[in-house]
Amino acid sequence: MTIETIENAWHWLTSTRYTRLLEARVASLEIENRALRNSIYARAGMAPVDYTQPDGVAPPHKMPPPIRRVVSWAQMKQKLEQEAARHAQSGRGAAAERSGNHA
Repeated sequence: MTIETIENAWHWLTSTRYTRLLEARVASLEIENRALRNSIYARAGMAPVDYTQPDGVAPPHKMPPPIRRVVSWAQMKQKLEQEAARHAQSGRGAAAERSGNHA
């Protein structure tokens, strides 16, 4: 028997079913928390963070790669309108400077 098998057997014998249920729930919430944090980071344009445990070992689960956020048509239209307005302002400013009229 390996030490890990003995530790697992000891844990099984010394903990209640409710304790094991709570530990499983905490583990699933940690996974969900990591996924939500990485989702927020991706939305902000940051790279996802690879979380490790304090001893430097990666968590036992594998997180799926982040999904690239799709931009809606409304968001694309708003971005194009903002760029056009910025371009129009910069064009007017340059034309006013050439003619000598300052607003």
